[in-house]
Amino acid sequence: MSLKSKLGIDVDKLIFGISQISQMTAISPRQLRYWEKRGYISSLPEKDGVSRQYNLKTTIRIIGIKQFLDEGYTLAAAVEKVALFAKRNALLRHFVAQRFEGTTEVDGEMVLDFGDLNEQQRIYGLMQDGHAEFKIADK
Repeated sequence: MSLKSKLGIDVDKLIFGISQISQMTAISPRQLRYWEKRGYISSLPEKDGVSRQYNLKTTIRIIGIKQFLDEGYTLAAAVEKVALFAKRNALLRHFVAQRFEGTTEVDGEMVLDFGDLNEQQRIYGLMQDGHAEFKIADK
């Protein structure tokens, strides 16, 4: 289910200009153009009289690169780390989207329902003393 259908927000319409990105991240427009030239980020197709614009996905990528740069990584390493994070995030999102069936209460606790493990059991996710754990319960 998309954010648009869940929240009524069309994330494709969340667009930021290069000046806004620069203000939000303290990265100069010149640096952003350099990253774009190197292929690390991409702006939306340019329109006459409009400065570079970036969608939400690219904005998040820029923020990630900046965070890793601030931690002392080189630009190339920061870009790699952001790409790896994005792959992991996509895998997690797809996995959870396929398995998550909602929340329910089991033994008086609110749990995440990940559906049937087999014909006799269901698998749940819960927080136990601040730690994420799985619980397998008979149907």
